[in-house]
Amino acid sequence: MHFSVSSFSLLQELYFLHKIINTKYSLFKLKIFGKKLVIMVSDSENHLITTEIQVYVKKASEEKIAIHPKLMIEILKTFPNETIFIKKEKNTLNIYSKQGDYPIPIICHENKNRHHITIFSSMENFEKGNTLKITLFSKILLNILNKTLFAMGNEEIKPVMNGVFFRFSPNGATFVSTDTYKLVKYTLKNIRSNQYIEFIISRKSLRILQNILFNEKKSVTIEYKQIGMLKFSFETKTFLCGLINEKYPDYNSVIPKNKDISFIINRLFFLNSIKRISLFSKEETNFIRFNLSDNTLKIYEENTRISSFSKIRCKYIADYFRDESIIKMGFNSKFLIEILSSFKEDFVSFELYSSNRIGILKPFYSSKKEESILILIMSIIV
Repeated sequence: MHFSVSSFSLLQELYFLHKIINTKYSLFKLKIFGKKLVIMVSDSENHLITTEIQVYVKKASEEKIAIHPKLMIEILKTFPNETIFIKKEKNTLNIYSKQGDYPIPIICHENKNRHHITIFSSMENFEKGNTLKITLFSKILLNILNKTLFAMGNEEIKPVMNGVFFRFSPNGATFVSTDTYKLVKYTLKNIRSNQYIEFIISRKSLRILQNILFNEKKSVTIEYKQIGMLKFSFETKTFLCGLINEKYPDYNSVIPKNKDISFIINRLFFLNSIKRISLFSKEETNFIRFNLSDNTLKIYEENTRISSFSKIRCKYIADYFRDESIIKMGFNSKFLIEILSSFKEDFVSFELYSSNRIGILKPFYSSKKEESILILIMSIIV
């Protein structure tokens, strides 16, 4: 292995990979493929990222080597942007620059890094056999994550809740996340697959994917195999991750059909009112009360020792009312603030189901769109 490359370009890629998979046991595996340097990094949780850099190859070789990245990154940080030469010699990867020569120790695979051998071979095994593929713009996938990640659970005893459910079908795509207190269902009708594809991606995998997507502008291809693995292919990067091998709960069964009442309200006005009232509620519960009557929404704090409230005029859009007097419900203000902050629209629709103790928030669109989202939040008993 002998090639030359821009020190800055190499530093950028190494630093990015080390930042998103930064574990005590992470290795960087290097190989030359044509006129490209392929860098692979894995961790102990079945994550594998590869990236490619254009290099000038002095001597072609199919040799693969592994290094710990930290020393190489720290050395490259000290260079100006210059062309450096990298050559494998015995048990070191040597960096030759105008500043001097610097040896990087090569890691021996045969000893304690068998886990990484398994992960690296997963990429080769993934290429074999048939895969189901879906291609979409990177910004669309990033938007999907932004709309669902905040509602995931974080409990070790319920791993199925600690991820996002993806479902692709001939009729469109649906993405769901829940922690049992709130639930997001996001649907895109213009993303279709010839076959039904369902899988659950874990929180850790989605955070890594989100970091990759921040720097991607073009399309991404998702490849799925029923072996518990998923592959995302970008212009110069790939990301391979494991899936949560469990059945996702029937989310449609918890979404009620007949609402008691619903109303349209200015999102920012509603959000800021909740933020103000929540300052007076008990910090350990974050509980606020809703009192809806006479086209007015009144928001109280839960702390009965302090008297504070906010009143908002709103427009009813329900077809009927079960009780024309008053609807009283209570919610966790922290969850409501997260939900309302996730929307970008000026107005939201808030549906109340007092018999089910559920509230559902949706963006209020003036015209029908190819996307729809609802966020369910469980009411607290008043």
